Amino acid sequence: MDKTVRSPKEWLREIDVTIEPDKLKTKLEDLLVEYKEKALVPGFRKGKVPRYILERRIGGQLETAAAEELVEDAVREVLTDDAFKPITQPRFTNLEIAPDKTIRFQLSFEVVPEFQLKDYVGLALKKEEPTGFDAEFERRLQELREKCATFKPISRPAENHDFVVVDYKTFVGDAETGKPRTNAMMELGDAMNSAEVNTALAGVRPGEERTATTTFPADHSDKNLAGKTLTYRFVVRDVKERILPEVNEEFATDLGFESMDKLRIEINESILADRHRLTQNGLKNQAFDFLTSEHQFEPPESWVESSLDRLRTQYNLPEDDATREKLMPVAQKWTKFDCIVTKIAEKESITVTDEELKQQAQEVAEESKRPVEEVESMLDTAVYKNQLLREKVLRLIVDKANVS
Repeated sequence: MDKTVRSPKEWLREIDVTIEPDKLKTKLEDLLVEYKEKALVPGFRKGKVPRYILERRIGGQLETAAAEELVEDAVREVLTDDAFKPITQPRFTNLEIAPDKTIRFQLSFEVVPEFQLKDYVGLALKKEEPTGFDAEFERRLQELREKCATFKPISRPAENHDFVVVDYKTFVGDAETGKPRTNAMMELGDAMNSAEVNTALAGVRPGEERTATTTFPADHSDKNLAGKTLTYRFVVRDVKERILPEVNEEFATDLGFESMDKLRIEINESILADRHRLTQNGLKNQAFDFLTSEHQFEPPESWVESSLDRLRTQYNLPEDDATREKLMPVAQKWTKFDCIVTKIAEKESITVTDEELKQQAQEVAEESKRPVEEVESMLDTAVYKNQLLREKVLRLIVDKANVS
């Protein structure tokens, strides 16, 4: 077998394979001998069918079978060559059996481009410590108070930060759109409401009806609302004032803590843990930026396209030229990093085990409050495994970095 390798792209290999005619002739001869012993042809005893009759009846089929077997063997030999490490399923084209029984075909597949791996040990990284600890403590404490808030019905007109319980319908022109909502509780003045809705509900009392009309911009994130003018018709059921609990021992025990001191310790530790993660992520981002800027090569096309698809899905973006142009630099950068990760992982013998994948699925299930089996079925194993490999390589780089 002869092969000619071409590299029209850094990440693409095209291999022209030629199988000598003697190999097909020998394989065909072997098949004829094999079939002669078991062929059943009317007028002849088993194993006594003349060769020329076998050739006339099934010679073409045997030649095809022999050629397919030789091609499979040749493909297997090419792909087990250490010089080739395909990252995509090989594409098989241009099969030809010449009159002299020479077989020719072409294989093409993508590979991780060849490049000189830059030194990733001892990178100079700068640790940026978050500030404003006290403000963060107060913010988290306030969140806990809001979760434990009670709501007291009031008879006065609704004011900012009161809660209005309403039934409402929405209309585009005179046509009702969407499903009617009942017992919806809205905070008056909340930025989640449109300015028109907040204005319409200001000063309401239970039993009153109000109307608000809002026009959404053409580039609104919700495609169902973009560019539309909606009219809301509200019926006010109740107006309530939010009562926040006092920060005291009773508040702490209601949350399941032995004391207010224990609650403060828990908040402090959660802030420190989150800040440690932020700091580590900052270091990883620096390593990511350094490695992707230091290595100059063109990443594999299929990986770039897969990265584009994941980004579109993640951010719920349309499949159009404008989105593609916007996301392409990001997709290329991440794909380049994946190539670098592959090289470092190979050099450092870093792998991701099935046990690690299961552990990560367990953590995702706990965070999302979904069954582990459901999470495992939803995850694309190859993509998820690559994410874990990225994380392990980045941890290695940060651990070996000079951090100041």
